[in-house]
Amino acid sequence: MTIPTLKTFHPGDIIDFKTCGSWQGGNYLLDKPSAFALEMALATRRPLLVKGEPGMGKSYLARAAAAKLERKFVAEVININTEGQDLLWRYDPVARLNDAQSGGKGSGLNPAHYLNPGVLWWAFGWNSAAKQYNDCRHKVYLPQVSDDGSLDKGIVLLIDEIDKAEPSLPNSLLEVLGNGGFEVPMLGETVGSEPQQQPPLVIITTNDERELPPAFLRRCLVLSLKVEENRFEDWLIERADVHINDTQCCQAIKRYAAQELKKDRDEAEKHGMVKAGLAEYLDLLTALHEMTDVGLQNEARTAYQQSLLDDIRDFVLRKAI
Repeated sequence: MTIPTLKTFHPGDIIDFKTCGSWQGGNYLLDKPSAFALEMALATRRPLLVKGEPGMGKSYLARAAAAKLERKFVAEVININTEGQDLLWRYDPVARLNDAQSGGKGSGLNPAHYLNPGVLWWAFGWNSAAKQYNDCRHKVYLPQVSDDGSLDKGIVLLIDEIDKAEPSLPNSLLEVLGNGGFEVPMLGETVGSEPQQQPPLVIITTNDERELPPAFLRRCLVLSLKVEENRFEDWLIERADVHINDTQCCQAIKRYAAQELKKDRDEAEKHGMVKAGLAEYLDLLTALHEMTDVGLQNEARTAYQQSLLDDIRDFVLRKAI
């Protein structure tokens, strides 16, 4: 049987990435489903919807993809107040009215001067967005953009936690995601028509807290990040090895921490509560490393960290109970 070979993303890759604004630098262990899903998203130019419980590394998959592709990373975190229009552009009629009342007139009150590009405008038409931003008199929004990566190679856009928004938001993205662009009637301009720009790789995450509209789902590839419970401990340790070496926390401590987290997950599931995941596990190991004197080594370090873990584990693992 022929084994498929991917062009860009490979299972087992450890991808290093730098800090970008509030997004911390680090590294990412790429699993097989993620590698194939990213490769397919590039091939089809479809957005990739990444589903899974909190703390599974969904958001940092996008950051890792940008680093691997050497593209610019742009992110927008969705909240309950985010509207679909905000992702396209923000228009400020109040500022225009204030300028008019202050004596402004003529071309100075052109509505285009009060039009601020949103994150999708930047992702699908960077040059157009930059020009519009410079022309805008009231600059209210500029996306976080990574220092690394090249615009010539394109953009990876993360729309994070889309399930936090009202259902109208994903529905408002149908044209953009389906056609790779959108109209700006106020300018008589089509965003997404810059032939020299690589189409963005769009990655959207959801914690499945709210059901997404079927029409939206049809426009996306869907990757579910989940791990079978019977190998959850091994899965955690594999990812811990990427972040924390065995000198900082030995394999016995990593296994003990994983077992304690698994117990908490089982208990949380019984009570219908949020389960601890990879993020909590890495926090626990990081705390053990940082709170252990560097002079302690080998068996003495292991014994100390096991005792310390018993004292601090509830702070990170028992939040849901």
